[in-house]
Amino acid sequence: MDSRRVLCNLPRAFKDPGWAMVMLSREVLPFPIFTKDPEARRIGSWAFGSLPRRTLAEVVPGIEEISVNLLRPFDRAVGTSLDVQEVVALCSMARYVQARKILEIGTSDGNTALNLAANSPPDAAVVTVDLPPQWDGELAAPVPAPYVNVTERAKVGGQFKNTPYESKIRQVFADSAALDFSKLGGPFDLAFIDGCHFREYVRKDTESALGHLRPGGLLVWHDYGAIKDVSQVVDEMARTMRVEVIQGTRLALGFPDSVA
Repeated sequence: MDSRRVLCNLPRAFKDPGWAMVMLSREVLPFPIFTKDPEARRIGSWAFGSLPRRTLAEVVPGIEEISVNLLRPFDRAVGTSLDVQEVVALCSMARYVQARKILEIGTSDGNTALNLAANSPPDAAVVTVDLPPQWDGELAAPVPAPYVNVTERAKVGGQFKNTPYESKIRQVFADSAALDFSKLGGPFDLAFIDGCHFREYVRKDTESALGHLRPGGLLVWHDYGAIKDVSQVVDEMARTMRVEVIQGTRLALGFPDSVA
């Protein structure tokens, strides 16, 4: 807490104790108890992981010059899909590194793939992986029931279908833990991991993505802070490479060529 700001506000605190309690809670409590906005409570629950949060501009100086083309920003499931700010951050990174080969693990409704395609060069290709349409309910690795996050099969990739960007997107239907990544057309400039959130799958997806990332490529995980297993795996990776968590998001950026 900024001591100078505290001293400046002492007179008001004595006059208005209620205001003082609200302001104090915002500074020192681990979650907001006075907020009336459920969004603040949701973000306040991002409590997992040990890595510090930094702004994207601090992590990637110069990215503030980047603009993005944002498509269907409000056609998303709050809490499950990427938040608008997360889409902006991810697409800004794709533009910044001029990614021409992009890998996404976890297609869901296709909003992320759509926006990545819209914010990459005309000759870019986005490869997105999700379970087959006729998935039989079996996974390549044992996963506890609470971690089985499967999008309704008929809706997978729906947002990029019949759009001008569909031709840039290759849908691959497979279990990522059993997939031969060498057949996906890498090496990739950017890999985004947002599939099964159980730790063994996160580890496997991370290893597979790293094995098919070009030198200097960028690895991005979703749900850092929000999901314990994802946060644990990312914290493990931060022991061997530079990893940055973007403030105000659930995104963690991995720089495999930079030693931790």
